[in-house]
Amino acid sequence: MITHRSGDFTKLYGDIVTRLKAYFGAEEAYVITGSGALGLETLILNLCEKGDKVLCLPNGEFGDHQATTVKVYADAIVQRLEDGKGWNLERAKPHIDASGAKVLAMVYNETSMGVRNDIKEICKYAKSMGMLTIIDGISAWPGTEFDMQSYCVDAFVTGSQKGIAAPPGMALIGLGKEAVAKFSKRASIPSYYCDLRRHKKRYEQDQQTPNTPGVTLFWALQEAFNVLDRKGGLPAAVKRHREASEHVRKRLADMGFPLTSEKGFESMTVTGFVCKDAEQAKTIKARLGSEFGYKIVGARGKYKDNGLRIAHMGNFEMKDLDGCLDAIAKIVK
Repeated sequence: MITHRSGDFTKLYGDIVTRLKAYFGAEEAYVITGSGALGLETLILNLCEKGDKVLCLPNGEFGDHQATTVKVYADAIVQRLEDGKGWNLERAKPHIDASGAKVLAMVYNETSMGVRNDIKEICKYAKSMGMLTIIDGISAWPGTEFDMQSYCVDAFVTGSQKGIAAPPGMALIGLGKEAVAKFSKRASIPSYYCDLRRHKKRYEQDQQTPNTPGVTLFWALQEAFNVLDRKGGLPAAVKRHREASEHVRKRLADMGFPLTSEKGFESMTVTGFVCKDAEQAKTIKARLGSEFGYKIVGARGKYKDNGLRIAHMGNFEMKDLDGCLDAIAKIVK
């Protein structure tokens, strides 16, 4: 433990922010002590104002949460896809054209369904229409390919406990030039703790946070970055997660399980599958824990009773994934 008002913390936080900007392709980056949901709300309240039209494109529970957050601060225009379906430009374009919105807000990886949306093409088109783009990448990064500049993303957030495999309690925020210009010139922002003007001012002053951070969590995040770099950096992380997701999907298909995600929109970090009924789902989940020592969780939305999800994100090992899948096969038999 060190005091956060020290040269040691300045060095620690400066290293984290410098690396985050490079990882994200961001103009500015900050870490806020709090969950990913706090980070997402921070982006929304800094970049959306009362009366602003914000187009939200949910396709699952976390997209719904995002739309609910937008409604607190702005005028949300919500166009929802069915659970399990994925957003691509063909589906999103008519809504963008008709919305008249200043901002687009959507989820990259819809965790509840194991669905990966095509944010790159959607955000590129939204930017061509003059919109600001806000992306929830909490369960996507660093297991899914991403770069703020080439993806035309103005504001991005991820959580420390997902793909980077640090402890929970940190929201990692990336901002592009337009987003920085937007919040910097606002006269008032409806928050004190989450006011990015304060985070920007304090970081530029002495590479500190405006409020007391979770110091021990920041040490853990730095070490998680070290692990990422030692294992080959972002390209290696994306490759490892992609190969794991393909492997898990194939094995589940061989067992006869349909997926919760639409073909072509499968997540790189979590795979959902549909059991024959709620009783089978309950049995698989319970026996995995009690007999084999594996923890998986139920799906959400329309598959909340008969769906299950296997996470393959962070510092997993393929042998553990195969152990879990072998156990599922034994239980089914």
